Amino acid sequence: MEEAQVVIDRIYSYLDRYGLKTNTDTVEDLIAFIEEQWNLADESKYCIYDASIIIGRMTTEYIRLREFEKMMFWLDEGDKHSNKDRNPEYVRNYYKGECCLECGNEEAALHYLNLCYAVEPEYIFTRAPFCYEFFNQHLENPVQLSEPIEEDEVEIEMELELPLWKAFFKMEEAIRCEVLLDYIEDEVDEKEATELMNRIVKDVQENEQTILEELLSKLVSKYEKWQVQYGYEAEDKETFMPDIVDKNQFGMLITPMTIYIIPESWTEPPHIGYLFDCSWDREHALGFMTYDHKVEHIGGADSAFCL
Repeated sequence: MEEAQVVIDRIYSYLDRYGLKTNTDTVEDLIAFIEEQWNLADESKYCIYDASIIIGRMTTEYIRLREFEKMMFWLDEGDKHSNKDRNPEYVRNYYKGECCLECGNEEAALHYLNLCYAVEPEYIFTRAPFCYEFFNQHLENPVQLSEPIEEDEVEIEMELELPLWKAFFKMEEAIRCEVLLDYIEDEVDEKEATELMNRIVKDVQENEQTILEELLSKLVSKYEKWQVQYGYEAEDKETFMPDIVDKNQFGMLITPMTIYIIPESWTEPPHIGYLFDCSWDREHALGFMTYDHKVEHIGGADSAFCL
């Protein structure tokens, strides 16, 4: 046995590398590594918060693979963790029922959902619709389910394909694009917001090369200073925050996630924020705020959506 904290840190280090574009390991490799390391850790792992995150990750992986018995092993590991006391038993039973249903085992799902229902009948119907709709079908006296309440808040979003960015960042998924109305002084108008979205998307598509060069240029100007602040050394530096001799290297270190369109009025051009995942700080990410295709500031995620 090894000291649990050392093992948990090793697992997290692996997960950081697993999330990089340079990773070549498969899901099977990920699972094998974590399970091998988990078995090395002493019993104190059940008192370490980060270990509970690993338990949740492994539960999710086995749900995706539809491997029920192995998923149940990790749910049982969760019951051994001190974090289990943060929720009453009926909540834990609901969670197990939801996991079982997602994993394809309806019989086990009903078992746990019934345990939850026996203690707190209303709780299930406050959770995931797919779960309470399934459970309701098996009640002797089904509950009359109300129609979901539509939100009054205007939400304008879409997915955006930028061919040049897709090639540069070696990405497969589209970029999410959203109009943020937090700063608008005028009355919110869904039609105007939609028209604004369409105009900006067209503009970004037509100027993707110019925008990309501007973002990378400003990133280069900050990067060396950030290297000192983050303090990566040796192998970790090469992996997460290597020295940059060519801006094209950023294509493997950052990935665009969301473009935020931020109007302050319907008559003035909006600010545009760009949110990126980045290898050196997966938690706080990387954000740019621009106006007229020029970067005004650069920093963590909040730089992409806060004026």
